[in-house]
Amino acid sequence: MNNQHREMVDGAAAIARGALDAGCNFYAGYPISPATPILIAMERNLVAEGQFAYQASSEIEAINAVIGGGFVGKKAMTATSGPGLSLMSEAIGMAWMTEIPFVVVNVQRGGPATGLPTKTEQSDFQVALHPAHGDSAIPVIAAGSVEECFYATVAAFNWAERYQGPVVLLSEMMLAERAQNIPRPNLSKLKIENRDIYQGGEGYLRYEAKEISPMPLPGSPGSYIANASEHDPYGDTTHLPERHIHMMERRFSKLKLLEDGEFESFNTEATIAVMPWGGSKGPTEEAYQLLQDHGQQVAWYYTMYLNPLPPLMLEELRSKDLVLVPELNYLGQFSGILRELGVKAESITQYTGLPLGISDLVERVTQRVAAPKQEGITV
Repeated sequence: MNNQHREMVDGAAAIARGALDAGCNFYAGYPISPATPILIAMERNLVAEGQFAYQASSEIEAINAVIGGGFVGKKAMTATSGPGLSLMSEAIGMAWMTEIPFVVVNVQRGGPATGLPTKTEQSDFQVALHPAHGDSAIPVIAAGSVEECFYATVAAFNWAERYQGPVVLLSEMMLAERAQNIPRPNLSKLKIENRDIYQGGEGYLRYEAKEISPMPLPGSPGSYIANASEHDPYGDTTHLPERHIHMMERRFSKLKLLEDGEFESFNTEATIAVMPWGGSKGPTEEAYQLLQDHGQQVAWYYTMYLNPLPPLMLEELRSKDLVLVPELNYLGQFSGILRELGVKAESITQYTGLPLGISDLVERVTQRVAAPKQEGITV
């Protein structure tokens, strides 16, 4: 990155530019606050030969068009908000089953239902992780700043192409509409991954391998059925128990291909840690610095890569006496997932529709860190 060149950009524009620089050449979307600026940006930019941008008549039409784009070899994307993601859930499950890559951007707002369409929230993590019925776990990346909106989008496309399936990119209203002066990305250092295309002859067993297998393109050798029903190696429908076992294990084992996410960590010797996610990173980072200035011994962890989490980071989190997770939702959604993974996590929640307050965070972290001392636990 060249720090001598900077520019003013908002999070929605950063996502659109990240998609374009990652090679996105197919976009379909339906207007919905606060994701509409991404649709507009893609319509303005995907105008060259071989590129396509389309305003669909519904979120259901948009997601199914994106599945078609991914199936024929395009780097495809759509963007929506919480209500739209709910409507897209069945189609995302279909893409998980058929192993078709694309990116779904969810610019979170207050919910449920129409909720708070002009306010910010982080309450869609659980539905992003498990949008479909049945056993599935969609890869999730969450941007924590306007600058990260660009890099998180590139990473989402890389993940989608690598494991051949849908990836959900989480942003938030306060990131999408916030303009910041950020360093201009150095595109020469940008790592772009492309699809592994099948180059062999006919008779290809698309779904036979244990993990990943090259993806045929329509009209080329290796034709197969992209089947939403459980299927055999060719893609033909089957209900045989051994085939369902094989395919279920294949779909989940592919997630291990994504365990390369980077993470931040500081003061890791402390037994209590703070770990924000998404747009809560900025306020928590400032609060953490104040805590450090006052001599508070607390570790810091952060990553954009929420599913799967970086394995080394997860191992370190499991060793902590307590991991505090500032997040903008009522249920404490991310700390709940961390507890399922064996981490002693608690949320510091807020659900006002507004970003976290720095002084409030300092006070609440300080109070929670002091509590174990009163119970005789060494911090």
